[in-house]
Amino acid sequence: MFKIQPQAFLFDLDGTLVDSAPDLCFAVNSMLRERGSDPVELAALRNWVGNGARRLIARALTATMDDDPPAQEWDSALERFYELYAERLYVDSQPYPGAIEAVRALHGMGVAVAVVTNKPYRFAQPIIEHMGLGQAIKVVVGGDCAPARKPDPQPLHLAASRLGVDIDQTVMVGDSATDVAAARAAGVPVICVSYGYRRGIAVEQLGADMVLDNLRELPELMREAV
Repeated sequence: MFKIQPQAFLFDLDGTLVDSAPDLCFAVNSMLRERGSDPVELAALRNWVGNGARRLIARALTATMDDDPPAQEWDSALERFYELYAERLYVDSQPYPGAIEAVRALHGMGVAVAVVTNKPYRFAQPIIEHMGLGQAIKVVVGGDCAPARKPDPQPLHLAASRLGVDIDQTVMVGDSATDVAAARAAGVPVICVSYGYRRGIAVEQLGADMVLDNLRELPELMREAV
C-alpha cells in the first residue's frame, strides 16, 4: 500500500494502542454516582469514546450520542471527571496485543512515531509512559494541542511538523471513522485496526486503505516495502 517508504506513523491512542475504556468507565461512573445518577455499562461507554472528553461526558449525562446537557452541569461534570480520571489513568487499562512490540520495532527501524489523540495531552502522555513507550514515541499531540481536534487534519499536520517530516511521508493508524476522516483531510494513507471503539460501525465500512488484526503486522509491512 505504501507508494513511498513512510518516514513516520501517526497512531491514535484509545482503541488503537490501548484499551483505556475500563479506567474511563470507572471515572465516569464515580462522577455520575456523586451526582446521584445511574452508572453506565462498560459496553455502552466503549461506543462513546473517541470524540474527546467533553463529548464523552455529554454522552454520559444525556445517555445520547449528540445531545448537549445544560452548560453549567456539563462544565462541572467535566471538571470532576478530569479530577477522578487523573487519579486512575492506567489501572485497568491494557495495551492491545502487539501494540507495544510494533511501536518499539518501528522505532528500532528508525521510523518516527507520534501519537495523535483527542484525549487531553496531560492524560495521554502519562499513559504512554506507563506503557513503557516514552522513548519510542517522540511526539504526542493531544486534543488540546492544536486549534481543532480530529477529524480536522490540523493535529496530524502538527505531529508531522514536530517530527520534522513532511505530512505526505506519514501514515495514520487508528480504529475509527474519526481517524479515517482526519487522514483523508490531511491527504495521507490510513490503516485501521480491526478492534477498538467504532461505535457499531463495521471496520470494512470505514474506508481505510488497509485493516490489520494485530499491529505486529506493521513492522513486517515496512520491511516488505524496502
